[in-house]
Amino acid sequence: MFQRRHKLSFPTRLGRLFWPRMGWRRTVVYFWHRLQRIPGTPSSIAAGFAVGAAIAMTPLYGTHIVTAGLIAWALRGNIFAAVLGAQVANPWTAPPLWYGSYYVGTMISGLGTHRPPNFIRMFKGLTESTLQLNWDMFVREVWPVFWPMLVGSVPMGIVAGLTSYFALVPVLERVHKRRVERRLEKTHPPGVTMPPAGTDV
Repeated sequence: MFQRRHKLSFPTRLGRLFWPRMGWRRTVVYFWHRLQRIPGTPSSIAAGFAVGAAIAMTPLYGTHIVTAGLIAWALRGNIFAAVLGAQVANPWTAPPLWYGSYYVGTMISGLGTHRPPNFIRMFKGLTESTLQLNWDMFVREVWPVFWPMLVGSVPMGIVAGLTSYFALVPVLERVHKRRVERRLEKTHPPGVTMPPAGTDV
C-alpha cells in the first residue's frame, strides 16, 4: 500500500546514500529548522546537540540515540536535541567518520595499518559475535578494527561536542531573542500605546 509505484534502481539507491534526495543544502536547512523548534533554553539545546554529535563519532552504531539521550539527561541537556545531534552519523557521513576514527586511533595507539580496514566485515562480525556471544569471533574479526575506531572517536567526539556547543549557543540565543521580540510585536503592535495600569479602558 505504501510502497513506491516505480521501484528505484540500485544505482539510484546507492547514489542517495551519498547525496540526499533534497540535496545537501536543503537537508542542512531542514535539520536547522528542526533544531530551532525544540523547546528549551539555548544552553540546554546546545548541550544536548553537542552530546549527540560527540556520541555520533563512536563506532557504537545502533546505540547512538539511546546513549546520547541518557548522557544528555544526566547532564541536564535537551534530550530531543541530543537525538538530533546523533543524526550527524548517517549513511552519508558514516564512511568518512569510520575512516577518520580508525586512522586517528591507529596514530594514537601506535598500531600499524598494513591493509585498508574492512568495515563491512567488522560490523557484520560485531553483530554476529554479539548475538552468538562468540568471543573468539569478536577478537579475530572485530577487535583489530573496532579498537582503533573506539580510541580515535574519543578526541573526535570531544572536538565535535565542544565545537557544536560553543557555535550553537550564541546563534540559538539570537534566534530565541528574535522569537520573543516577534511575540511582543504581535501582542503590542507598533503605534498602539498601552493604557496606564489601574485605569479603565
